[in-house]
Amino acid sequence: MKVPKPVVGFFSSSVCLLLLGLVCLPGLNPVHAQENVETNRHGLLVRFGQARVELAAATPDALRLSVAYDEPPRFIPTSFLADLHDADSVAWQVIKKHGMIGIRTQAGELLINPRTGEWTLRNAAGEVLIPRHEIGGLNQATSPENTNILIRVGWDRHQPISVYGCGNGVGALQQSNTATGLSNGRAVLPYYWSAAGYAVLAVTANDNQPACWQAAANGEYLTWTFPGREAELYLMPAASLKDAAEADARLTGLAPVPPRWTFGYLQSRWGWKNRAYIEDTLQQFRDLKIPVDAFIYDFEWYTTNPDYKLPADGVAGFADFGWNTNLFPDPAGQIQAYKNQGVHFVGIRKPRLGNRDTLAMIRAKGWNLQIENDEKYHLRDVNFGNPEFREWYIGQSAGLLSAGIDGWWNDEGESTFTTYYYWNLAEAGALARYRPGQRLWTLNRAFSPGLQRLGAAAWTGDIHSSWKALAETPTSLLNWSLAGMPYETCDIGGFSGNPSPELLSRWMEAGVFFPIMRSHSEISATPRFPWLYGPDALAAIRQAIELRYRLIPFYYSLAHETFQTGVPLMRPLLMEFPDDPKTADLSDQWMMGGSLMAAPILQPGGKRSVYLPAGRWFAFGSNLPLKGKRAFEVTAGLDEIPLYVRAGSILPLGPVIQHTGQLPGGPLELQIYPGRDATFTLFEDDGETTDYLKGQVRRTTFTWRDKTGRLSWQSEGPYAGRDVFQSLHVVLFDPRKKIETQCILNAGGTLDLRQ
Repeated sequence: MKVPKPVVGFFSSSVCLLLLGLVCLPGLNPVHAQENVETNRHGLLVRFGQARVELAAATPDALRLSVAYDEPPRFIPTSFLADLHDADSVAWQVIKKHGMIGIRTQAGELLINPRTGEWTLRNAAGEVLIPRHEIGGLNQATSPENTNILIRVGWDRHQPISVYGCGNGVGALQQSNTATGLSNGRAVLPYYWSAAGYAVLAVTANDNQPACWQAAANGEYLTWTFPGREAELYLMPAASLKDAAEADARLTGLAPVPPRWTFGYLQSRWGWKNRAYIEDTLQQFRDLKIPVDAFIYDFEWYTTNPDYKLPADGVAGFADFGWNTNLFPDPAGQIQAYKNQGVHFVGIRKPRLGNRDTLAMIRAKGWNLQIENDEKYHLRDVNFGNPEFREWYIGQSAGLLSAGIDGWWNDEGESTFTTYYYWNLAEAGALARYRPGQRLWTLNRAFSPGLQRLGAAAWTGDIHSSWKALAETPTSLLNWSLAGMPYETCDIGGFSGNPSPELLSRWMEAGVFFPIMRSHSEISATPRFPWLYGPDALAAIRQAIELRYRLIPFYYSLAHETFQTGVPLMRPLLMEFPDDPKTADLSDQWMMGGSLMAAPILQPGGKRSVYLPAGRWFAFGSNLPLKGKRAFEVTAGLDEIPLYVRAGSILPLGPVIQHTGQLPGGPLELQIYPGRDATFTLFEDDGETTDYLKGQVRRTTFTWRDKTGRLSWQSEGPYAGRDVFQSLHVVLFDPRKKIETQCILNAGGTLDLRQ
């Protein structure tokens, strides 16, 4: 019998049973099928005693395995996922294989044994990705002692259990066990990608009680544990980390393009003393010609004292939504004056309140979080998950946003798994109401799935100033990239303690290749101002920050790519070189985009080993080719960064500027590293508003033909602001002779560089 046409949409139950028993499942006893199997709107429903299992189409990339007791499974409402209304348009077929029934979509096949509960996942080519395993307890009644749903995921017993993208719970890219949760700078998510060729995201009935998994001792399976009476696994056949990143982003939401200034250097600290101190610091940056785009302020911007020692009921007169006039006697005027000099304002926020009267009102309305915590100040936490509270919070933000605040720094929100999500939802609502059309940017100490779609970034919390912390940072950031958070950073220099001039210099150099470059320190530590660490460190740090600014056209274009595809800016080598086993757990060097590889010094002494994957490479800014698939030792002076470019790359660089408001600031330098044909699309927009979502973008696609030595380009899109590059400086790093030329960057053009 031929495979039936795709079943799409809703059927009446009688038609479904007839279709399932007589047409879709040849060889299956119709009476048995009618007893425990039926079709529904999105797939198949199978009964096992009190349990019901659904195999459903979710997105073009994902299938859904759901389990529920007593009630039919459903799309569980969750903050993790983007809008899934398109599930109704995903075509699917009922299939039967080897005694199993299931559904097939363009993504793959999900099948289950209707008698035993064994299930399996296959890709679109029919290859087994998840060997048969079972859902635990399907034939057992739930009870007070049995409140979890267990779903076992089969594994190839000849391969060790190893997955990627759970978050930063361990000090490696490959992970074999994890416990989901958030804490200070730690975000471990109910997600992973397996080299077997699939990604998975788990959803529970309560987002604040996320599922977690543990590998079996014999290595034959791992077990997801779901608290409650409902469970969902979103299964995404994905042959590579790139495929997984794209599928997960379409499931949980694509990250919007951040404001352009966030790609510059951001100076944060706890301990800004007064207005004169702020303005003297800004003058130092400008006099010493150290580029900077934002000052990030701790408690002191809105209160004279931290709130850690406030009583549980708060104190009279505490200004939760006010200003510390010692620093900001004229908030709107000062913020505008600093912005005229290229420096934006980002202020810290806490998930709690300190004003006694406000707290009494919050508790009377039931808007407090009502969670016990060892830290007494968390007794004043608010419940951002309550929509009425979010509406109140939006109103309280009006004066702050009207004064010109450009971004929020959200701290200590790990009391629940979703606090940061709903907190950002309130901040997004406030910005949309009082500054419509502006891009939201927030920096959060952890994140849950889906937070990236709101315009959020994350940082790794209160780390200590040490070489160990520096060495561990890239691994954490790469794990976060793979877990769906493309914009992340750390406290460069460490939150506590004082780095040596060498350590701070190397940390700044590594930060050039983080998605966000931000330094920070606690109040008792020496501020991470570059001029406080001696002339050699000052020179090295200035040079590093200047390189960061030159890379902004490249990074900003990658951000548009991330918005379109979900592939992060900062990538482990495994993402670009999946067939090289030496990249499987390599995280002390990494890719920015697909062409630039950073291998900064992460230990004292200026030496390290660098591994170049197969192919030809160039040292950045050099026309001397390097052979790949080998490791070698390098020694770098304090102002040197080991940095490499793949042959067959086009790298757009801007001029050295003091802040992003000075763009374009000169010609666009287009560096061509030959050896293969190459393309690169430069994205330009206003850098501030959401107009890019309406098509207000200029896209210039550069194409390099290696055999002929010809560079061509073509621009499209209506954006034509004053910050668009008007001229082009082309540098060809030909091994025989470096070639340079300049021209006007018209809407289209061609250069023959080897004639």
